[in-house]
Amino acid sequence: MQFRTVDPDKLRGLADKVFGLTKEIIGEVVGNERFQKEGEAQQAKGTEKLKALRKELEAQAKEAKAELFEQKQKAAQRVKESA
Repeated sequence: MQFRTVDPDKLRGLADKVFGLTKEIIGEVVGNERFQKEGEAQQAKGTEKLKALRKELEAQAKEAKAELFEQKQKAAQRVKESA
């Protein structure tokens, strides 16, 4: 069985969420509305990246499941033909 790898660049969504939240909190503490908005936008960007990553991983899992099913069918066919 082969495992797919995840592009580390796509994990940046998590970093975007963390840094965005940090910016938003700092903006709130110092009363800088622009910083708060930047933080909110960065968090939204991170959320979208993570959603895309989740969909990609789900697709890879379905592909792997289909591949495994196909291999099982081929093995069953070989057993049937050899009998």
